[in-house]
This record gives sequence, structure tokens and C-alpha cells, in this order.
Amino acid sequence: AFHNSEQHVDPPKCHPNTRLAVLQKIMDWIQHSEDRDTWIMWLNGAAGAGKSAIARSIAEICEQSNLALATFFFFRTDPTRNTAKPLVATLAYQIAIGIPLARDIIVEALDRDPLLFGRSFESQLKALIVEPLRQLRWQSDSPVNPTYPFLIIIDGLDECDGCDVQTNIIYAISDALRDTNLPLVCLIASRPEQQITMAFNSRKVTDVVTRLPLDNTYLPDEDIRLFLNDKFAEIRDSHPFKHLIDPSWPPETIVENIIQKSSGQFIYASVVINF
Repeated sequence: AFHNSEQHVDPPKCHPNTRLAVLQKIMDWIQHSEDRDTWIMWLNGAAGAGKSAIARSIAEICEQSNLALATFFFFRTDPTRNTAKPLVATLAYQIAIGIPLARDIIVEALDRDPLLFGRSFESQLKALIVEPLRQLRWQSDSPVNPTYPFLIIIDGLDECDGCDVQTNIIYAISDALRDTNLPLVCLIASRPEQQITMAFNSRKVTDVVTRLPLDNTYLPDEDIRLFLNDKFAEIRDSHPFKHLIDPSWPPETIVENIIQKSSGQFIYASVVINF
């Protein structure tokens, strides 16, 4: 369920040199420690807009920069990843592995309540994520603090079973993050479905959220054109009959036609290339 899990076969990532403006905006938000006024970023867009690829690319950038993070990628057709039941356990496991100082705190919480994973989402979140990070904030040798907050990435929230469950996750996380002493920020990616949009627009959530819609602001057509040109070049260079392919293949009109039909959705262009 996390970004580098073996469950992900050929996981989607941003094509090199694409989505640079979006990735930079998210990283600027993650690393903006001074005068932070929002602790959740909602990355939203239609199916195929590239949300999961962006989320996974952000996770890899943070890993390469030694920024502490934990991730969970929901997936509608996987019974182990379309429910909220393993969410806190998966995040807590990554916290314990990534921050050894947090391990004893998490283990102690489970020793005090062996049935903790049967409790509510809010109870699990508080005991296994919020309290360990809150305690670490005051330790001088802690790798997480308000300047270098811990990042949680939750991708595909709309693919979690149950509209009420989806909104409860949003409400619980926003309630926890209202404590500005907590060295934690959260990136949530989803489609802008009605119940999710209403939750982010609610009074108790809206003032702690930065919204990042994947719309034409970030010139997706230019990124799709770069992706197509690179992939067609790979085909020309690697095809077993490459000596028969015209160097100008495909005509620019074909590329433009694919871009227009993509309507800003990377998934269309990706399917064309793969098939």
C-alpha cells in the first residue's frame, strides 16, 4: 500500500521534465516552515489527470531529500487497499521504521491496548501517529520538528470504500492538524467527488487546506506533448524494424490530434503509447 511496495507493478510516475510546476508547488508547500497556515494539501483532478503519478513522484523526491514520510495508496479493486482498516497501521509501521525514536512510543501504545487496531480511526490516529510525533517534537535529536515536518501522503481517497469513511478520514486528520505544535503535514490526492469536496469545504476543514486542482493552469498539453515526443522517439530507436521507420514519424498532426483527444488527461496519451 505504500509507494515503494512490491504490490505496485510498473507504478505510475511523472515522465521526466513533466509536471515540473505542480511538483515544485507541492514541494514548496511541504518545505514552507515559516508562517505555515495550512497543514493539508488537497491534490484533486479527474480520473487520468495524473494524481497518483504526482503523489508517487513527490514521495520519491522526499526520500531522495531525506525528508521523513509515510504513504498509503488506495486502490479500488484490491481488497487489501480499498478499505481504511489498514491505513493507520501502514502509516505507523513506516513511522516506526523511518524514525527509530518513534518505535518505542508506538510499541508502548499497542502494549497498553492490544486491541487498538479494532478501535475507531480517530483513536488509532491519535495513539499511533499524533502522540508519537507530538512527543518527538520536543526531543532535540528528533528528525521531525516544525521546520522539518513529517509528511503523510494518502492517494486515491475516493477509491476507499464508503463515502462516510472517506469524509471521516478528512475530518479526523484535519482535527489532529489543528494542533500547530504537531510536526505533521498531509498531502491527500483524490477525484473531486461530491462528498470529498463537501468535506474539504466544511467549516472545520476549509481553513487548514490548500487546494491544488489539476486544471489548465499547469499547461498539461505541453507536458503531454513532451511525453508523446519522447515515447515516439523511444519507439523509433528501439523498434526491431527501426530501419524502416521514417525519422519524421509520426507526423506532427498525429501528435496534435492525440493531445487534443487527451483533454489534459495523461492516461489517454499513455494508453495510446502502450497499445
